[in-house]
Amino acid sequence: MIRFAPGVSRRHLLCAAAALAAAAPFHSLAQARKLATITTGFATGGSLDVTARVLADHLRGKYAESVIVENKAGASGRLAVEHVKSGAGDGSNLLVSPSGMMVLFPHIYRSLRYDPLNDFTPVTPLAKFPFVFAISPLVPSNVRTLSDFIAWCKANPKQASFGSPGAGTSAHFSGIMLGRRANMEFAHAAYRGMAPLVQDLLGGQIASGVLTPADALPLMSSGKLRLLATTGTTRSRFTPDVPTYTEAGFPEIVIEESYSLYAPAAVSQDTVVQLAALAHEMLARPETQARLAQMGLEAAPQQPAQFKAALKALHDRWGGIVKTSGFTPQD
Repeated sequence: MIRFAPGVSRRHLLCAAAALAAAAPFHSLAQARKLATITTGFATGGSLDVTARVLADHLRGKYAESVIVENKAGASGRLAVEHVKSGAGDGSNLLVSPSGMMVLFPHIYRSLRYDPLNDFTPVTPLAKFPFVFAISPLVPSNVRTLSDFIAWCKANPKQASFGSPGAGTSAHFSGIMLGRRANMEFAHAAYRGMAPLVQDLLGGQIASGVLTPADALPLMSSGKLRLLATTGTTRSRFTPDVPTYTEAGFPEIVIEESYSLYAPAAVSQDTVVQLAALAHEMLARPETQARLAQMGLEAAPQQPAQFKAALKALHDRWGGIVKTSGFTPQD
């Protein structure tokens, strides 16, 4: 199992940034670069977009004179990945993307137009988060734990259902894994993003759903939904009273999504070192950590080589999960 390092301290972040900074010829690179574009595959306003814009603000004037964020939404984020793959490898063309695009999508799409392990250079993860499993008012109020919910599903198979923000997402597979492991029929409903899923959960149109912390936390504090488990390696500091799936008896369901920084494969090593150092410098700042925390995200820096190895391991792990799930790859 590959994990992003938990409990990274401010001291560790600063040390990592300083070590990388010492190795990079920052001034010559920054002076030569007029414009850099960070592309994301989703619409403005979401936690991924905000993370990319925080990074752009930090890089502006240090990495390039001007740094902009371009949102190329479509095809579940694949359009952005394809765009960056085909763009310049001079450091002006960057990608901020969920890790699922790199480690899961190769196993669920037959005709993916990019090779995540060979077409890109991983720079560093920026932020990580687990998924949160929530149940709606459709489920009786005496259902308080995951084992309670499983028992209810088996007693009410026609209502045993979960929603995710799309078929083939890591959130979707967490539900598949729960159904298989609990030996129950667990119907899946694929939504076009989190907003319509949350709406149906609040209205009791579906029994349960897999949410991001950014979507789940406001609802938890209001008491409108009940959170039963998270997919993290440890309990999230944002939901300290919610057990992990491992604690609930399902150690196979460990999924931590990350928003990470990538460059095309042709980018120079000096540029990768510079980018990682600047990103780690940003993540060490209390104001950055506070901004991420507002969205239920935690800073998750890694050195480029460590990140590359982690992605390869996650890619291989997801291949096994998809194969055993019975999921039919899409075109």
